[in-house]
Amino acid sequence: MRIALLGGPGSGKGTQAKMLSEVYRIPQISTGDLLREAVALGSPVGLRAKETMDAGNLVDDEIVLEMLEERFRKRDIKRGFIIDGYPRSIPQAQSLDNLLGLLGRPIQIAVNIDVDSEVLIKRISGRFSCQDCGRIYNRHFDPPTVEGVCDSCGSTHFLSRADDNLKSVKIRLEVYEKETSPLITYFRAQHKLRNVNGEGDKDQIHQVIRDLLDIEIRPLEIHTLETASEVVQEVDHTVIAGGEINRVDPPRKKARKPSQTSAGKPAHITGKTAIAKTSKTKKPVAAKKASTTTKKAPSAKAGATVRKAKSTSKTPSRRNAKSSAAAAKSRTRATATKSKVRSTAAKTKSTAST
Repeated sequence: MRIALLGGPGSGKGTQAKMLSEVYRIPQISTGDLLREAVALGSPVGLRAKETMDAGNLVDDEIVLEMLEERFRKRDIKRGFIIDGYPRSIPQAQSLDNLLGLLGRPIQIAVNIDVDSEVLIKRISGRFSCQDCGRIYNRHFDPPTVEGVCDSCGSTHFLSRADDNLKSVKIRLEVYEKETSPLITYFRAQHKLRNVNGEGDKDQIHQVIRDLLDIEIRPLEIHTLETASEVVQEVDHTVIAGGEINRVDPPRKKARKPSQTSAGKPAHITGKTAIAKTSKTKKPVAAKKASTTTKKAPSAKAGATVRKAKSTSKTPSRRNAKSSAAAAKSRTRATATKSKVRSTAAKTKSTAST
């Protein structure tokens, strides 16, 4: 969930960013906080930014982008982020898009909190905060319950920003209209802009933004995780959206059933054992045909039948086949001898009669 919050000074970007960060458990990124942190730590980027600010100049976009790149490379950004107060111009937006594109984390939605200029003037000029806990109040819209006492920590020390006066507020609004408002057209051209009415109770505005994000971003995140779970074969995932924890379980593969034989029992015999078992149970078909042929054949064709059986049969009874063949040959010889004797007797009778 990668969100950019837009809006004029005093529109409530910082307040809504903190509330959304707590609900969705993603970090809030503010360039002002990054600058102060870098200066406090004394990092190379912070030292360069301090020199620029001490000279009374605005911090260069290169320094801001360098700090943002370091922040976007941290591990807590993987789930998403909420950036507010940046970008403030078209060139900054283009540089931010290039940076996030290289990191593979482009902005998904830009929420513009729209507030009328008169309301913005009252919000900024009447704004003050607790010195001890940092809670923000407003003299016109959100004063402390007990005047002069902080509702959160009970402190009586309050601060007001030096530029939160009527004159400076009007100058800041003019700068916003000139430089920052074209960002609305920029994100609208990318089909990422969503407008939200920023006038009214902050909790109601917060709920409107949550409903918007849950409808437009949450289904994309769940679909992405389901697709990833099918590829990676992960057990489950957790998607945090709308203040709720939703688990996404990928479809599990069904276990294969063991193959069954014709009798309905699982076949566990494989390899040489199965071959040996089939060779014992089944008889050769050629041997059966040969045995039936020798039984049905007449005696006159015994020799031919025996030869046919000898060629087709694969049974080990070769001695029986040879003996039957010899018997058949002797019977044919006896028959031929008898026919010769009969013919000789017939010739003798005919000679005697003549």
